[in-house]
Amino acid sequence: MHSSDCSRLLTKKETPLLSYDNKQILDTPPLKLEKNGGKKAYLFRNTDGAEPVITRHYDHQFQPDAAYRASLPDMTETVDSVEGANVAIQQVGISGFRLPLKFATPSGEALTLEARVTGTVSLQANLKGINMSRIIRTFYAHKDEVFSLDTLAQVVQDYRRDLESMSARVKVAFSYPMRVSALRSGLEGYQYYSGSYEAVLEENGTLRRFVELDFVYSSACPCSAELAEHARDVRGVYAIPHSQRSKARIKVEVAPDTSLHLEDLIHHARAALKTETQVMVKREDEQAFAELNGAYVKFVEDAARLLYEQLIADRRIHDFQVACSHLESLHSHDAVSVIAKGVPGGFRADFNDFSTLLC
Repeated sequence: MHSSDCSRLLTKKETPLLSYDNKQILDTPPLKLEKNGGKKAYLFRNTDGAEPVITRHYDHQFQPDAAYRASLPDMTETVDSVEGANVAIQQVGISGFRLPLKFATPSGEALTLEARVTGTVSLQANLKGINMSRIIRTFYAHKDEVFSLDTLAQVVQDYRRDLESMSARVKVAFSYPMRVSALRSGLEGYQYYSGSYEAVLEENGTLRRFVELDFVYSSACPCSAELAEHARDVRGVYAIPHSQRSKARIKVEVAPDTSLHLEDLIHHARAALKTETQVMVKREDEQAFAELNGAYVKFVEDAARLLYEQLIADRRIHDFQVACSHLESLHSHDAVSVIAKGVPGGFRADFNDFSTLLC
């Protein structure tokens, strides 16, 4: 159709429009103008004076009864509604759903934290649509419980049952506070750790549980430290080795019939890397941190191996993957490393999303 045809008034039935595959589609009724010759209005009164044909109104008094609810359309009851290939989908669900949950500390204290939930289920090839509100309702059924990996395992089983799916997974992400002491002054402050608990229920009934932690630390370059000392010793020149804020993302699969807390991973990371960034700092603490970085200089590959050494010794950890990123202060790029335990069919050292390790 040419642009000049768009403004003409249709007065007789036209040849039916064809879709892209040449199948006939519904005839479009002839275009009509208002009696005054102006355009028709649909939602708002227009400049030609035409009143809208649709009345917009919200009835605050209306309350649906059981019969009305039963009459509502349901996409899961439709026939031939599936678009695209007739294949199963591994994951479909929601992400970014937030609610406050109580998390247990190893000492038995309950912390109420904002949690961000991702919940997905598998969808068979002949089905379309899942009841997303059921995902939320499943979590709200457990909202007053003190949350742990065991609680999440129950949630994912309820989740799969409620949505009548073959498999399901739920991930709960949160920022976990721990009170930490300064190195020498005795001051205390809260360090916050990005972490998550995840439960996966596979089609064969196998339940897998995961804990993930982002740990921020300082890394001083061993090569730069050597060169700085050489300049001081040989030429009497004062030089400072470069160091930078760094991050390790640690994801572990928890062994069956055992329990692991996020704090356990935090303790492993502290023991391995030594140079966690500080919260409260006085002059004596800053001096101590400089000494600490000097005592534990590390390349990015050193960080990965140090964490491997800690994690491999914990029998509660069935498998793990570690990704480290040193946000280089010398270079205009970052230094990265990835290591995995090497369990057959388990985690692989294929982490590539290093942009999420900014800190």
